[in-house]
Order: sequence, then structure tokens, then C-alpha cells
Amino acid sequence: MAPAQEHMFDEEPLPEAVVLDCDFVVNVLHENEDFHDECARFAGRLFDERVGIVYSNLLRIEFWQGWRRAVNLRGLPGEMGGEPIRIRHVAKEREKWYALGDEYLKLFLSLFDRYEVRLGTRLLNQAVKLMGRHNLGSRDACLAAIAFHTQVLDVVSLDQDFLRVDRIHVWNNDIPARRRAARRR
Repeated sequence: MAPAQEHMFDEEPLPEAVVLDCDFVVNVLHENEDFHDECARFAGRLFDERVGIVYSNLLRIEFWQGWRRAVNLRGLPGEMGGEPIRIRHVAKEREKWYALGDEYLKLFLSLFDRYEVRLGTRLLNQAVKLMGRHNLGSRDACLAAIAFHTQVLDVVSLDQDFLRVDRIHVWNNDIPARRRAARRR
């Protein structure tokens, strides 16, 4: 087994289609995330070059959790609420802010030629095998199963776990390594 191949966001050529992971999407849509600028530029490049996107029906659920974490840690993006606001001061507004994040996600996805994969028994069985073979978490295993099922082996993810999956091309701009280095400091 060979490890996945990593790609930088400025590499040429771009693939015809990519599978999107939630962490990338949260970084694109929440301007206070650490890697927002480079992820947003890459999303713009995907859009400009008409790269199709593949995602699962779990993306929306994963996004809610990622958006919740981002808002709780970093406040609302300035574009949504002026100055970033910390939720602990205005807890009654959470429902509205999470709904707005969900609308951001829907708008973002609508910009692309896209294919939504519904997880069924066959893909879930494949995911279990991938969990064992590559020591993946369940959501990452589902995403890898989708990549193999659709034969779209280019995955945009900031998650280092995909680096263990053979035949996958991970578009990550070296962010997992930069995160590891930052944690060691």
C-alpha cells in the first residue's frame, strides 16, 4: 500500500471533480478559521475552472457540527454580524446563526456542478472495510468509500487521516503538516 498523494492548492492541472470534506468547507465559509483565506481562494479556483464537486448527504450534518465549533471558538464571521460576536454572550441567537451557516452551505454547494451521494448499505459496508484497512474514523471512511465508488479519487480535506488511504489524491495545501507543527510549539 502506498500512501495518498498530497497536492498543493496552486498545483496544475486541477482534476475534473473532487470529493469535498467538511473541514475544508467550514474553512471556506467561516472567515475567522485559521486557513480561511487559502481555502476560499482554492474554492474560487475550483469554481473558476468548473471542477465538479462530489459530497455525501452527511456533509450537511458534519457541517453543522463544524460550524458550531467554529462559531463557539471564533464567533460569527464579520460578514454575518459586523464585529465577531462570542456566542456565550448571546446564546439566544444560536439557532439563527446556525441556520444562517446552513444557508451559507447550501449557497456554496449551489455554485458548483455537483453530485450528492446517498450513503446506503453497499457504501457503508465498503466504509467498514476502509476503517479497518486504513484505521479511519467512520466519517472519513464514508468519504473514502464515496471517492472509490464514484471513481473521483481527488479529495479536498484538511484531515491528515486521508494520507493513509492508498490511491487517494488529497488536496490539502500541506495544512495537516502545518497543524502538527503548530501543536508541537
